[in-house]
Amino acid sequence: MPYHRVLADDKRRIWRGIAALVLLIGGMFVFNIVLTVVGVAIDFLLGRDSMLMGGTEFTPVAMAAHLISLALLTPWSMLIQRWLYGVRGASLHSVASLFRPAAFGRAALVILPIWAVYLSVAHAFIPVEEVPWSFMDLIAMFAVILVLVPLQSAGEEYGLRGLAFRVAASWGRGPRVALILGVVVSSLLFMAIHFALDPWLNLYYFTFGATLAIITWRTGGVETAVVIHAVNNTISFLTVVLLRSDPAAWMERSAGAGSAQLLVPCALLIAITAVVWWRTRETGPALTPDGTDAREGASRQERETR
Repeated sequence: MPYHRVLADDKRRIWRGIAALVLLIGGMFVFNIVLTVVGVAIDFLLGRDSMLMGGTEFTPVAMAAHLISLALLTPWSMLIQRWLYGVRGASLHSVASLFRPAAFGRAALVILPIWAVYLSVAHAFIPVEEVPWSFMDLIAMFAVILVLVPLQSAGEEYGLRGLAFRVAASWGRGPRVALILGVVVSSLLFMAIHFALDPWLNLYYFTFGATLAIITWRTGGVETAVVIHAVNNTISFLTVVLLRSDPAAWMERSAGAGSAQLLVPCALLIAITAVVWWRTRETGPALTPDGTDAREGASRQERETR
């Protein structure tokens, strides 16, 4: 079975899939609320005028709380899949049911320099208003970004390109319908959770989600998608810190915040997807070992246990 069809069987289980998606997104909000409360308490004890409390400072604690809440989507997605579908959480890594270091490393070697050049050129043409930052905040934010942003990016990939992609794909009868459902539903969810009111930003988020879903399908795992997401977010956040720009600009998603310039990263994402498709043109999408359906294996284990 290809990656996105692991949860598929004779019954489409639409309501179970909706429950899985509600749990996924609901869990994200719960994690965010709980960690925001913790962040508020820490910033209060430190005497910071944090944005978490309606203040003006975007503190490293606030940043860490937000990133950790998204990083928790990785184990949460695995738990939902195991609970509702009886499929091991490890299968979210890849069709081999493990995280493949070789696939991750190859993707990093290619994506990192390409994306670094793109973002360097992009930021060179974007005007930046410098605001005061304390030295300790810069160091703390730098450390938070390097450690937590890759985990945050992975959390979104396991949640959206992993669980949501598979759940929506399980609703389709045929392979093509399943793929379309998986790509469209997971990408719309990814776009929605960013709460952007700008059409250019929404186009970018949808393209980001759709291309990474197709890459996950063709490569048979989330490793490449995690690399692209992590490299994009890490370099973007580090650039903002190094330029000492206004943190409020990070979260600006109102109408008018985006522009046609976002077509550039959209085109780059489409080009990377085309390359991945071309490189797998002879083999097709990666499959589970021996063509075995991970769900059938899990069901068989349950029957033997009984």
